[in-house]
Amino acid sequence: MEIIVSIFGWVGVACCTLGFLLINLDIIQSNSWIYQLINIIGGLGLAVSALYFHDMPNITSNSIWIVIAVYGLLKPYLSKRRRIKAAA
Repeated sequence: MEIIVSIFGWVGVACCTLGFLLINLDIIQSNSWIYQLINIIGGLGLAVSALYFHDMPNITSNSIWIVIAVYGLLKPYLSKRRRIKAAA
């Protein structure tokens, strides 16, 4: 089980690092769904690893990371709903 959890953790590291790299190389934009999805996967992988190893600071930071990424993913849809309501 520890090997599987470690793999989740390393996938999380890879995703978070990849997202940061792609942003800095101007390959993707911070408001793109792919960037937010990479962050969600990365945060989940790191949070699973942190939960297994009882690493509370990591659990906290990665849980916040996931929430922010989910918000970033939903932001265009929430904005669209607000515009539709305002126009009505």
